[in-house]
Amino acid sequence: MNSDVEEVKSRVNIVELIGEYIRLTKAGSNWKALCPFHNEKSPSFIASEERRSWHCFGCGKGGDAFSFVMEMEGIGFREALEQLAQKAGVQLKKYEGTKKKEDSVKPKLYKILELAAKWYEKNLWEGTGKEKILKYLRERGLTDETMRKFRLGYAPEGWRNILEFLLKKNYNIADISKTGLLVEKSVNSGQRTVNNKIGKDLNNNTGHWSLTADRCYDRFRDRIMFPILDVMGRVVGFSARVAPGGDEKNAKYINTPQSELYDKSKTLYGLHLAKTEIRKKDEIILVEGNMDVIASSQAGFPNTVAVSGTALTFEQIKIIKRYTENLKMAFDMDSAGQAAAKKSARVCLENDLDVRIVLLPSGKDAADIIRENKEIWRKSVLEARGLIEYYFEDIFSRHDSKDPLGKKKIAKELLNVIKDISSPVEQSHWLKVLAEKLGTEEKILANVLEQSKKETRETKTGSREVEKKQEKKGYSHEKRIIGLLLAFPKEGRRQLEKIRPDYFFEKEEKSILEAIKKEKGDYDPAKIKSSFSDYKLVKFIEETILEAEVEAENRTEGQRFFDPALELKACLERLKKTRIKEKIVRITQDIKEAERTGDKEAVKILVNEFQNLASGIEI
Repeated sequence: MNSDVEEVKSRVNIVELIGEYIRLTKAGSNWKALCPFHNEKSPSFIASEERRSWHCFGCGKGGDAFSFVMEMEGIGFREALEQLAQKAGVQLKKYEGTKKKEDSVKPKLYKILELAAKWYEKNLWEGTGKEKILKYLRERGLTDETMRKFRLGYAPEGWRNILEFLLKKNYNIADISKTGLLVEKSVNSGQRTVNNKIGKDLNNNTGHWSLTADRCYDRFRDRIMFPILDVMGRVVGFSARVAPGGDEKNAKYINTPQSELYDKSKTLYGLHLAKTEIRKKDEIILVEGNMDVIASSQAGFPNTVAVSGTALTFEQIKIIKRYTENLKMAFDMDSAGQAAAKKSARVCLENDLDVRIVLLPSGKDAADIIRENKEIWRKSVLEARGLIEYYFEDIFSRHDSKDPLGKKKIAKELLNVIKDISSPVEQSHWLKVLAEKLGTEEKILANVLEQSKKETRETKTGSREVEKKQEKKGYSHEKRIIGLLLAFPKEGRRQLEKIRPDYFFEKEEKSILEAIKKEKGDYDPAKIKSSFSDYKLVKFIEETILEAEVEAENRTEGQRFFDPALELKACLERLKKTRIKEKIVRITQDIKEAERTGDKEAVKILVNEFQNLASGIEI
């Protein structure tokens, strides 16, 4: 098992891996980025190719390739190992350890969805969709190469096609249902109707009916299939359009419901194909639908993604910010599209994204425009209007700025937008513009704006307090001492004798210190690391070394020169004072207890000990 872990780790370039998720920039011998695990405006996330590890100095999280994937994907260690082994081309030895049930389910669901996607593709190119569906897609302007690139497929008519196919592949009905490919029939029980949710575990011993194949049918029937893939290129769900000439009484598009793999609020259609171009162009184009993404990509804008007809969520904004802070929004100009655009824009402003609006001809979506005239689409994207500028033009066009009531409406709507701008400089600029255009004193508008910002400010203050607590929690004198000892062994050897093991309370740090002291001053960091077989402890060692090295490298001009020996000495002194202060607190409590019980002798001894301890530090 450990040999597998090391083999995979040695083959995976951690900078390239992390770069698939977030935008990294070179910083000396390391790489830095905005941390994907907490909100920040200045990058505190560091990745080291040499150390094959990463660490965030803001939230305290860190580790290796496995821990990064575990954090980003929300999966267990075994699944992260399997995922990276596949990426690195490493054949894992048979795993005999006990696995949690939830850890073993997800890989199976991914396999089911991948099989389903291939089956739908085959039906498009070789099956019943070959004539009607291919003809329709080609008429929509899509090339065969584009259709294959986005893995389009076709779900034929019939109630049990995909169900029977997957059952024949020896997948059980419970696992198939967890993918969202099936719908369960309602089952009558007396006067009560039980409609069990997809993916719910059912147990025959409870007395309730169990999930069986005859109670399920295919969710997608006679529909063009658009596989939805995660950032790693794994199928997590489907969006399905009714086939041309099909029954549109229900919904034109239906999607996979919320499942263990698919979360609509955290998914951006096409991102797995667009992420490299987004990073390269430092810009993302956001459209409404799947066909818009495909058409835009084919038209020469491969940095296009979609939100599947809903407004942007905070989670999707976080994903976008991993790659760029520049967004061009191209939503339909109808009322629904504009409502979604405005809602999305607000979230973007709050999260400091630079947003521009792509103005489309009324009544047409991006795919229609591209099919009719690619040049109109190209020009619209290149000439996208600044978001606030767009708001000004839109709101002023709907109200009379010379009428007092019109002025009031304009001020109310635009101040509601301006208050969401995170940059004070930009906010001040637009406040001044609004005052000039309305012929109103800027001070009056500023007072109204400040009033409307109060609630928002209180919320943000609460968030910052939580963040400060997290930072404080992540800081450890013990951890820093271990990092300095291992990163700078030459200087560490001179201080080793002064380090008292009884000052170390944390289990990991204490065990590493004991291993170092066993070497009697002539320790080798690589040998210390290899002496531990526990994966978590090895990861911890790598993280502490990286932290120390990054701290040394990033000492800015004006700060004291980084001397490892002095840093170690100062850190030891701080740890010593911390432990003494903790002891003083305990003695103070003991003195109160002794006074309460009338034990004068104990009070005398404890006070003397208190004075001896206190004389050496500032309390």
